[in-house]
Amino acid sequence: MVIHKMKSRTQRGFTLIEVMIALTIIAIALAALSRSLGLSIVNQSGLEERVMATMIAENELIKLQFFTDENRDAKQTISFMNLEWETERLKEPTLIPGIYKTEIQVRRAEQSQVSARLVTIVGEQ
Repeated sequence: MVIHKMKSRTQRGFTLIEVMIALTIIAIALAALSRSLGLSIVNQSGLEERVMATMIAENELIKLQFFTDENRDAKQTISFMNLEWETERLKEPTLIPGIYKTEIQVRRAEQSQVSARLVTIVGEQ
């Protein structure tokens, strides 16, 4: 009886299937990373807009508290950081005579959505 010895082959390298699976995993990971970076950029620009709008609203509230001018327009257009912004002042009476709740809304000139909204209490002088 003849016994054939099978030579054991030592495997070197990767098979085609292993390479294809690795490339698929890498492609999925890169697609997810690309999506998350895109969302980060969108969120960053939205945050930047809200910060600028809040600064404008704070400036308008300070002007209102120091220079209580009833003749000022309730709506104004302001240029800030090379962008056009619209501010709107809403004044409501409170239960205390002479004290008013004042709300400042700020939005980009070409948008309808409010970017920042601040509220304060102002008294007549």
